[in-house]
Amino acid sequence: MLKQSFSHLAGLCLALLMLSVASTASAELLLKKANFVALPGKKVELRFDFDAPPPLPKSYQIDQPSRIVMDLWGVTSDLTEKNLAVATGVVKGVSFAQVEGRLRIVTNLFESAGYRAFTDQNSLFVVIGEGDATITEKRKPTKLEQAKAAANPDAKPDPETTRITGIDFKRVGEGMGRVVISLSDDKAGVDIQEEGNNVVVNLLGASLSRALEQRVDVQDFATPVLFIDSMGAGENTTVLVKPGAEPYNYLAYQTGTQLVLDFKPVTEQENEERQKELFPYSGEPIDLNFQDVELRSVLQIIAEVAELNLVVSDEVEGNITLRLKNVPWDQALDIVLRTEGLDKRVLGNVLLVAKAEEIAKREEQELENSKKIEELAPLQTQYIQVDFRKASEMRTHLEDAKLITPERGFIMADDETNVLMVRDTEKALQEIRKTLRKFDVEVQQVLIEARLVTARSSITKDLGVKWGFGYEDIDNGKGIILNNSIGGVDFANPPTTAGLAVDLGATAANPTSFAIGIKPGASSLLALELSALQSDGQAEIISQPKIVTMNGKTASIESGREIPFQTVEDGEVKIEFKDVVLRLEVTPRINPGDRIAMDLLIKQDSLGDTTFNGQITIDNNELVTSVVVPDGQTIVLGGVFQNETSETINKTPLLGDLPVLGNLFRNKENTGVKTELLIFITPKLIRESLSIN
Repeated sequence: MLKQSFSHLAGLCLALLMLSVASTASAELLLKKANFVALPGKKVELRFDFDAPPPLPKSYQIDQPSRIVMDLWGVTSDLTEKNLAVATGVVKGVSFAQVEGRLRIVTNLFESAGYRAFTDQNSLFVVIGEGDATITEKRKPTKLEQAKAAANPDAKPDPETTRITGIDFKRVGEGMGRVVISLSDDKAGVDIQEEGNNVVVNLLGASLSRALEQRVDVQDFATPVLFIDSMGAGENTTVLVKPGAEPYNYLAYQTGTQLVLDFKPVTEQENEERQKELFPYSGEPIDLNFQDVELRSVLQIIAEVAELNLVVSDEVEGNITLRLKNVPWDQALDIVLRTEGLDKRVLGNVLLVAKAEEIAKREEQELENSKKIEELAPLQTQYIQVDFRKASEMRTHLEDAKLITPERGFIMADDETNVLMVRDTEKALQEIRKTLRKFDVEVQQVLIEARLVTARSSITKDLGVKWGFGYEDIDNGKGIILNNSIGGVDFANPPTTAGLAVDLGATAANPTSFAIGIKPGASSLLALELSALQSDGQAEIISQPKIVTMNGKTASIESGREIPFQTVEDGEVKIEFKDVVLRLEVTPRINPGDRIAMDLLIKQDSLGDTTFNGQITIDNNELVTSVVVPDGQTIVLGGVFQNETSETINKTPLLGDLPVLGNLFRNKENTGVKTELLIFITPKLIRESLSIN
């Protein structure tokens, strides 16, 4: 009985063991996701995510053609696409092939390169372009290391591990936000993805300290970025950038040990254009799920959804299997045509489908037929009146555009009657007339008015003294004599200028003077004269050149004179002339919105106030610029301000430096000159209201 019970127990255990083995065998590993990221130094990191920790692959490398082959036993692909386009660094792309019992991953290369593969949790990483081929399994931390990390989370990580040293944000440019992630080295893997309205940066093999694990609020910077969240997960780090609801573009790049993400705001129109570039299809969504169905039937269904008439070439045949869910009909049509090597042409509401070679051959034949028709088409002669431009100018434009049929066509221009004589085919003549209607139009004219204002003010102050004494025994009178000059303070015989002790009077013409004389004795005289002068001068010169020209044509106006100069060269005396002119040169261009762009040259010369060796100096003022001004408005192009001051003191040595009394031996003159030049420009479009009847 015991033996029988043991036998039943052994059978039950064997059945459970077989069931467990069968269950384990049936639970295959699934490949859920595959992507890649470019690393510095033309390296590429491939990442394969599974639903459980994957095994290490069995791999080998082929040189001709260059590729890396990896076999994963007990793995099944759950990917919808069998190819992953990379075209980065040395990697062309990755292909997935499912065979019995294993998944084969083939990496196609542009050239042979080393690679390194390792696993981490549920992911397999392959770094291509790094050293020799190695397959390693990432070491898991021991229980002791895990306990130490839990007890001291702020402890510095292993020096060999990449560390995040800083996460910064700043505003650059016009509303662009920049996130800068600083790393201790460039060995960390980078995986950037868009999840919902967030941009997630996964840094693989990079640790984050507790001090940097936080949320940063950057809303006050007025950029597309609102928050930056940093989270550490063991030896990996995730940085989540949360933008606002407004549309934006972002660019990510790594330079050395810095990973930079730029977020730039875009307008609604730019966002629509971007979406159209990313997804150019706009047809009505369609569902197609067929297994080995006739190709013509699929094309007929798509044509009915598109509401187009369908013409299919006789060479289009065969069956197709496809499964499309909620796909625009124009995208579905492109997929079918590309798969079967077909092409299409849409003529009005008719859709023509044929082999790509057949369509190309047909269009080539049509082109040859059209050339033969042009060669055999009869010639016609027409006389075309040119209304607003010169006939010779229009002939040049037509010849430059190659609108005259080579060898057969002929064109002649007569500027006196402003008529073009053209001999060509009917088709060429229609194109010529169409072109002339675009160019033979009345060109708008522009009035440009410039004002040059030169203002000058001067102030001169002159203060001086004259005094002297004399002696003559001719009168016994005493007293004080007042007069306006030192010559009138004597009753009979005033002292002469040569007898003055000090003659430092005002040097300017007609100064205001005050004289006083003291006669202390019968034969002596002390006379003193104070003279002062203040003169103010103001002058304003306004130059106002005007000119009218056509749009795009350069015009100039000049007024002035020539000044002779005498030069001596090798003993020979020559007379040369120098222009002293007021010149305005302008090239206007009328922009949309009645805004006028102008290339300007304004020059104003004038004769100087001083001479050198008998020669006259010339003062030059010149401005060269380009501006845009609305019609009828005035803009200040520039100005020059000069302020010149001078102080002159004439004095008797030593005596003129004495306090108070030194004024009796001193003459002082102050001069100030201010000059200001302003240039104004006013463009006006000449309309009927501005024309003179």
